[in-house]
Amino acid sequence: MKKVFAILIMTCLISVSCSKNENESQNKSEIPQETDPHSGNMPSQNGLNELVDNNKLSDEELNSPTVQISGIELTTPDTWQRETPSSSMRALQYALKSDKSLKVAGFFFGTQDLASDNIKRWKGEFTKLTNDKEEKLNNNITYLILEGTYNIKPFPMAEEGTPTDNYMVLASIVPTPEGPYYFKIYGPKEKLSKEVESFRKFLNSYKKIS
Repeated sequence: MKKVFAILIMTCLISVSCSKNENESQNKSEIPQETDPHSGNMPSQNGLNELVDNNKLSDEELNSPTVQISGIELTTPDTWQRETPSSSMRALQYALKSDKSLKVAGFFFGTQDLASDNIKRWKGEFTKLTNDKEEKLNNNITYLILEGTYNIKPFPMAEEGTPTDNYMVLASIVPTPEGPYYFKIYGPKEKLSKEVESFRKFLNSYKKIS
């Protein structure tokens, strides 16, 4: 009788253990894989990579040569394609037509001035800077061109990254009546060096609207 009782207990324990392992395996399989580092998307488990379905742009908006934001108008370069932002943190998003994994992301944080903080952070994303150029364009627009060894992270808040040579960041701070917008794209220098003038043209298209 004792042997039978012991066997029953062992069977129950094995069953519970297998069920637990199965559940853990299932939960792990549901965790999304890391996104393309070029996209700059956050993992969905952090709640920042959800598509903004309610703000999905119409075909007319996606194909319009201009965009109006916070009292200004900008013209989209021919080499860019406007997209619906892939994250709720993004105010605007463009893909390069030459490589749609490379995104120009536009951020808006209201009236607070985070210019110096963002410039410092952008430069800090490089483990080694070989070119650090800051320009002042018309309408008090700041345009940065950074080159060097970029610390590529699987998502923006990751602690560890992979230092990668020959990378470039094109970034800008664009003032508006409602507060500054921050635009940024990063990727291989070979590809982004072709977008230096397109980005400048985008910024120089700045117009105030009533």
